[in-house]
Amino acid sequence: MNLVPSFTLYADSRSNVPPQFIHIETIPVRSRVNDWIIRPHRHPELFQILLLTRGGAEMRLESNSTRLEAPTLTAIAPNAVHGYAFQTDAEGFVLSVSDAYLRDLLRATGDQDAIDAAATSSIIPLSGWNEAAENIRAACERVAVESQSARTGRQARIGSDLMLIFGLLAELGPDGRGTTSTERGADAVLFDRFRLLVEERFRDQMSIREYAAALATSERTLRRAVKARSGETPLDILHQRILLEAQRDLLYSAMSVSEIAYGLGFEDQAYFSRFFAAATGQSPSRFRATHKSGWAGTVAD
Repeated sequence: MNLVPSFTLYADSRSNVPPQFIHIETIPVRSRVNDWIIRPHRHPELFQILLLTRGGAEMRLESNSTRLEAPTLTAIAPNAVHGYAFQTDAEGFVLSVSDAYLRDLLRATGDQDAIDAAATSSIIPLSGWNEAAENIRAACERVAVESQSARTGRQARIGSDLMLIFGLLAELGPDGRGTTSTERGADAVLFDRFRLLVEERFRDQMSIREYAAALATSERTLRRAVKARSGETPLDILHQRILLEAQRDLLYSAMSVSEIAYGLGFEDQAYFSRFFAAATGQSPSRFRATHKSGWAGTVAD
């Protein structure tokens, strides 16, 4: 049984995300009524940005806990398990956007760096990036105002601010030090198609040869494209995705190790355990015991 809850918004029972869903609120609005603790959860169809402008928090992202100090930007991709324990003086914004709508917006710009930024989760300290932090804060404020407006053209203005935010997210990069943009070419297109296919088929235990065939390319071409875009091999990318799902299942479900292995396409639990231990240095059972209670979720004032 999967124990990690899925929400449209935290503790919201709605199950369907409208095509152009956008929601923005301040951190205290939802956190205060939950004693400043947002338990680990996921948003299957939303990309979420959290801008911490004051105070601090302990954040759980997948199996890792990180201390956040303002100003910090967190970007949470759909289905990423995350939670926060905020200080009671925390301030900032939480912006949630339909993933499909966001991708349509960014695809129209042709900016692959921004598209890539909207495909992964990241934590970006903004200390030393005061202008970027202020631009993101101001954009969030404008989205908040426009979300309550009935003025003609509001959707276009909101879309403009979303593109500004994700342009800055792409510029800052996941390590907060800024990145340089690269021209999009055939390798980038193939890499994106491969990642999407991995997301759809990672449980099927397909070989890299089968992935290449499904993408109508050769293993050699796929290897070159993935290496050029990520510095890793296609097998690395596939194994990382399988490992991520295994970690999620171990931490946020009551399934046995054998059930998790079977659900990920492994016919042999022992082989799954060797695969997991080689990647993490721990057996699945030890990983579960070590990490499952590792996030206290308590407010640190």
